[in-house]
Amino acid sequence: MKTIDIKNFKERGYTLIETLVASSVMMVAIAAASSLSLTMVTQEEISERTVRATNHFENAITLYQLGLDPDEIIALLPAEPAVSQITFTPQSGKTVAGLGAIDPMEMEVTYSPAGATSKNKKDEASWTGGDNKKERSHTVVVIRSTQQ
Repeated sequence: MKTIDIKNFKERGYTLIETLVASSVMMVAIAAASSLSLTMVTQEEISERTVRATNHFENAITLYQLGLDPDEIIALLPAEPAVSQITFTPQSGKTVAGLGAIDPMEMEVTYSPAGATSKNKKDEASWTGGDNKKERSHTVVVIRSTQQ
């Protein structure tokens, strides 16, 4: 059995400086994790709103290809908060062998990808990063056959 020599045994605790350095390192790590979390939530929100706007736009394209007029499409589609507007610009028609006359239409969707809103009208602040007033748009030329 080994005996401990009490004369040579020193108890040593942490100094105040060591404790402050360790807590500072922990605070930096916690701040980095919370910043990363907020960034990920913001990116998820932007992606979700972009997908919803794209889906809404694809529905409008499909309705146009089925033969509906632009006014009917706007009236038929439900309101989508992410979408600001869908515009229709007629293009000059052409005749294609096998299809007959085609009716091209340039369609554009404008949407706001980062639009977190508050229920309180006085509170204009948003918990997400980025510019809430920023809008994006996508344009496609859609054709449909005028042959019945």
